[in-house]
Amino acid sequence: MDALTTKMEVNPGSSARFVDFPIPAEQIREGDPESKVWITAQSADRKLTHGVWHCTPCRFTWDYTWDEFVMIVDGEVIIEEDGGEPYTLRAGDCIYFTPGLKTTWRIPAYVKKVFAIRTSEPLEL
Repeated sequence: MDALTTKMEVNPGSSARFVDFPIPAEQIREGDPESKVWITAQSADRKLTHGVWHCTPCRFTWDYTWDEFVMIVDGEVIIEEDGGEPYTLRAGDCIYFTPGLKTTWRIPAYVKKVFAIRTSEPLEL
């Protein structure tokens, strides 16, 4: 293997392992969501994380303490910034969340997203 190849990490789709990732009860406003995550890759310092998340119908608040890039791959979500207009996101839509942002998520039926998170401290999931 050359130097480039030895620095690559491959995580084939066949290794998908979704684990429970409950939304904190105090943040749930409606529903009884089933939330799961699959961490597909993480940098050695654990400050950059990539994964897939999916969730059943609910409404919850989420305050961002990190940068997050998201692409919706299935379903739909309506996201509203505190005091702002709601945005409906569907498969193929992308969004970027900044640290300090306060949001409310409403998932009418189901949503699946691919995400990349950048944190200032190592993220243990």
